[in-house]
Amino acid sequence: MYCKNIKVILTVLLSLALAPNVFSQTVQHAPKLTVFGEQYHALPATASDKARVTYYRAALGGQRLSGANVYVDGHYHTSLLPGGFTNFCLVPGEHTLGAYQHDAPLYRGKTEELYRVKLEAGKTYFIKVSDDGKSAPVSVTRAEAEQELKYTREQKHAVSRAAVLTCK
Repeated sequence: MYCKNIKVILTVLLSLALAPNVFSQTVQHAPKLTVFGEQYHALPATASDKARVTYYRAALGGQRLSGANVYVDGHYHTSLLPGGFTNFCLVPGEHTLGAYQHDAPLYRGKTEELYRVKLEAGKTYFIKVSDDGKSAPVSVTRAEAEQELKYTREQKHAVSRAAVLTCK
């Protein structure tokens, strides 16, 4: 019995030694998760039938490292980390926007503190995540936003569930 178990163990060990390591190959060939994309650059004019929103989170120190979950019309869009931004377009008209930190498991951005905004066609809106952790969108001027956006990169790690449009 003892000799039989030794043979089985040796056979398994020899097989593992000679076979390619499947686990290391899987890890080596797995796609790399990219959180940030390109650095911010000035945007072209917005299409006359859309409203563009640039939502960002300043890269200044002293911020919480958790993501600020951005919701558009009650649907998750992305989680902005410090130094991240997202661009999206919407059909002109009334929408709800907000960025919520630590909102799991209730996901307040879907049901509570919904901030209504009216977006006009052909305009670009710059909205900043509140530094004090509040969910209300902070509207800023283009000049102020672009000064802070110099130090940000596009957020790329999440798939939007919101009905946003491409801005091209």
